[in-house]
Amino acid sequence: MKLVSDVLKESHFIDADWFELGMGLNLPYPGLANIRARFTDPSQCLLECLSLWLTSANNRTWESLASALERMNKKPAATLIRNTYDDPASQILQHYSDRISQVFLTDSCIQLLYTEGLITEDTQRKIERCGGSLSDALRELMIAVSDDHSKLRSLGNILMELEETKPLAQDIIQDCDEMIPEANSIEIDEPMPNAPSVEEVFVSEVYNCRFDEVRVKFGDLRYNIIQLVVENVPSTDDVKKYLAFCFPE
Repeated sequence: MKLVSDVLKESHFIDADWFELGMGLNLPYPGLANIRARFTDPSQCLLECLSLWLTSANNRTWESLASALERMNKKPAATLIRNTYDDPASQILQHYSDRISQVFLTDSCIQLLYTEGLITEDTQRKIERCGGSLSDALRELMIAVSDDHSKLRSLGNILMELEETKPLAQDIIQDCDEMIPEANSIEIDEPMPNAPSVEEVFVSEVYNCRFDEVRVKFGDLRYNIIQLVVENVPSTDDVKKYLAFCFPE
């Protein structure tokens, strides 16, 4: 209910219009009349109306809420709900919201959230002050993944970095693969005639540190091989003779 209430606040919904919203959601009139008789504060009435809808109605969907707001001529609010919260990527996060709220990330993972465009710099600092908790960043994450579905997989990859969040990451990535296949597709543009073909590979920041580690290890290997050759092979002539024996052709 908190998420629905926050969404209505975000869309500048007027609390005093709660009764009309309840009617638009097809809530029973006696239930709405009972709320009006028991409470005088419009904000409390709105919460009671939402509670009635979420606990007793059969149309507990974002689309039902958006349609009700649209009938009230609250089109910006309806559009916000459809584009952001009724989006499949956003709904995957909503499904795992309880588990995500219990996650505590390391500073490096929080930095990756910012680098991948999942949170703002202000939110990054806020998460760090809260010890790495994502509970207050859920809505921002929902907005980010609804704008760009590929960011949902980026979130899953970041959560894979920590052993304790791997099960959650695997569930998110699996749902992403099943429900949003286009999040994993690569758009290929046809090359212009007579123009050189150029391929670009975009790599998530999540893997950059791993690539750096591989490059360092490869550099160490090359250095060690060169040192062995310098120490054990007296001259280039010996190297040529050795290669001639190995590859006589």
